Amino acid sequence: MPYTLAKWAIWLIAAALVGGVVGWLLHSLRRPQVVDMSEETTAELERLRARVANLEPVVAESERLRSELEVCRAAAKAAKRPATADAAAVVPLAAVAVDPDAAAERDRLAALVGEHEATIGDLRARLWNHEAKIGELQGLVDQARAATAPPQPDLVAGAAVLGEKVRFNDLTVVEGIGPKIAELCLNKGIKTWWGLHQTDVSALRAMLSEAGPRFQIHDPSSWPQQAGLLAEGKWQDFKTLADNLKGGKVAE
Repeated sequence: MPYTLAKWAIWLIAAALVGGVVGWLLHSLRRPQVVDMSEETTAELERLRARVANLEPVVAESERLRSELEVCRAAAKAAKRPATADAAAVVPLAAVAVDPDAAAERDRLAALVGEHEATIGDLRARLWNHEAKIGELQGLVDQARAATAPPQPDLVAGAAVLGEKVRFNDLTVVEGIGPKIAELCLNKGIKTWWGLHQTDVSALRAMLSEAGPRFQIHDPSSWPQQAGLLAEGKWQDFKTLADNLKGGKVAE
């Protein structure tokens, strides 16, 4: 019996030594991986840990909302059961647990949405009123311009001076205005020589800029002056001015 115990003791000691050696070797093999971990890997690990930490409250809130949703679904199903169902199994809606803070926040947000919608409606109404007033004022301006426009000039005399037939309020007669630009003017409500004469140069530049790059090369600075001479029948003055222009600009 003592011999057997001694034999087992020797085997246990040998196993312990072998296990210690194997454990030391495994530790030696794994240790360089930890030591050689790059700073980039460490930073990425910390970033992932931070993201996990930030997501934990979100997950908890999601679980809470999911629980409340299940409770509400159960209550809704119970409310839809027929009258013959077991009364004890029916969950009254009043017994459903509702977070008072969440309900208050929901009511507050609903009130804010209602206030914003009311404000938006008020702003839309005010904008509509302003647009109506602008339209009314524009109509008055157009009427005033039409009232002050000179009478139709002698087109026959104009043809004799310019050397070609002249059509009344033909915008293409203006040096620098071709059919395309005349169409742009018509779309902007500029339909007559006098209307072009009354139009500000900055508005004409904005019209050309809005039409695209190929129209932006034109210079409308002389167009109102030319149109005024045409509207008043000052044919010779118009011809003298137009002869010194090229594309609406003073020829160099």
